[in-house]
Amino acid sequence: MAGPPPHPSRRHVLIAGTGGTAALMLSGCTGAATAARPGPLADVSAWAPGPGDPAGARRHGTVVTAWSNEAQSYDPAVGWDLHSWEAISTVLYAPLYQYARQFDGPAPHAAARMPHISADRRVYTIPLRRGVKFHNGRPVTAQDYVDTWTRLMDPELASWAASYLFGIDGAEAVNAKKAKRIRGLRALDPYTLRVHLREPDVLFPALLCQPYTAALPGEEIRRLGSGFGRTPVGNGPFRITEYDSKRRRAVFRAFDDYFWRGTPLIDTLEYRWGIDYPLQSLQLGGGRVDVLGEGLVASQAAKFTADPSTRERYVQPVPVLGTQWITLNTKRRRELRDVRVRQALNWAVDREQLMRLSFGLSEPWGCPFPEKLVHYTRTAKPYTYDPDRAKALLREAGVTRLRLEFMHGTRDPWPLLGQVLQQQLEAVGVEITLNAMSQAAFDLASSKGEGDIYGTQMYVTLGSGIELASTCFTSDAAQNYTGYANKRVDRLVAKARTAPTIEASNVYLASAEEELVRDSAAVFIGNMNFLAARAPKIHNYQMRGETGTYYDRLWVKA
Repeated sequence: MAGPPPHPSRRHVLIAGTGGTAALMLSGCTGAATAARPGPLADVSAWAPGPGDPAGARRHGTVVTAWSNEAQSYDPAVGWDLHSWEAISTVLYAPLYQYARQFDGPAPHAAARMPHISADRRVYTIPLRRGVKFHNGRPVTAQDYVDTWTRLMDPELASWAASYLFGIDGAEAVNAKKAKRIRGLRALDPYTLRVHLREPDVLFPALLCQPYTAALPGEEIRRLGSGFGRTPVGNGPFRITEYDSKRRRAVFRAFDDYFWRGTPLIDTLEYRWGIDYPLQSLQLGGGRVDVLGEGLVASQAAKFTADPSTRERYVQPVPVLGTQWITLNTKRRRELRDVRVRQALNWAVDREQLMRLSFGLSEPWGCPFPEKLVHYTRTAKPYTYDPDRAKALLREAGVTRLRLEFMHGTRDPWPLLGQVLQQQLEAVGVEITLNAMSQAAFDLASSKGEGDIYGTQMYVTLGSGIELASTCFTSDAAQNYTGYANKRVDRLVAKARTAPTIEASNVYLASAEEELVRDSAAVFIGNMNFLAARAPKIHNYQMRGETGTYYDRLWVKA
């Protein structure tokens, strides 16, 4: 499942102050649900954008989802882990736009129509859909977006998402405490929002699909204070009615005034956490939970995919946009600054063997960007397995014996992949020492630029390779902790961001990917898959890697 790039170390500040309190029963937003729930047959005239065909749907029922950990926060400006991300993306909030179908781009959600974009592509005028309400019953207005995005810039909040909106004129000044209002935001009237960008941004429509851009009710943030992260008031298909940290569960009820009338179909969604992966598998098979929120990890995938009948009953493959690679620390190791050494490591890796250990969660892939980007024509040639070529490049670089440390935490698949990688690289004269540590220690160490090489993976949430490149591979990337720099990549990614269309942007991106491959910015090893796990009674289960499960359109067979 998706979410922001998985590197929590620079975001530890967000966790502080969001610990749950026990057994919070909500009263502030329950009185708004006054409409009667429709009957058992689903006669929905229009569905929110997203994947799947809800034909034959029926109403009522409860769905229970299992998570390994408690969410960091249900505040969309704060939470980013998988549990939080799904709750803020498809359960509690409704942004202006939402991705259509399985791979399509933005479509109107809380907005009435697609935005009007000025000729210079810097001004977006967004008409709001009438009838959109918060869970407390108050209508959502354009001023709510101005207030919400201004809050996102508050340096005291320290939101991980703030920089995503720095393209709005004046947003960064607010974040730097140089201004109190965002100059480029204005509510023209209660149902029209105008946004001025500093420069054209081909990704801005995709940013309007993200949960941290959904409107929030300021009065509820003030009323709830720090409790907003556990018992928030949103505008999505479900409202939270109970949060119990001691019993490790949260309960969400269908919001009867949700603006996509007749949805969601189920009455209740319950999240349970603190369930380790083996127990999740047992509870799914025993009927105690209905959905595994994180999908299958490698250890579970081996069990659920080995038997065809079990796979058919419980497993649903979901196409996602994500890649895996081995990060090379050029700042720490002089040998890795030689492009011939980096290329040699790419040719030395047998990706087919590595990806067999993922049990369907990854496929061999020798390029940095996901294999199936929309409207993208790839010109880069993926790396394959050629150990003789690897040896020749190492000899040419004058490297007779290279010793590297592979640092890893506990998160699958890196402990096992590290062992196999150790064997593969030994065959070309590269000695790998495995440095195992806790996941928290790994996250901190990698963010501090430690470790010679280590595994990295990232889901693309904005539908473009720009996100991956500008997060990890440009010289000023937020998660470029290893000193990699390539001026040509920087220029191409910048041009891609300001291109007039996704198609034009992808031309620059194709050249940037080609350069990343030629320069061996990392050892590219895999294209990620997602194996959803749900009970047989769950019908029309749908999800996208950028969001999580779409609970508004699934139903339960009695």
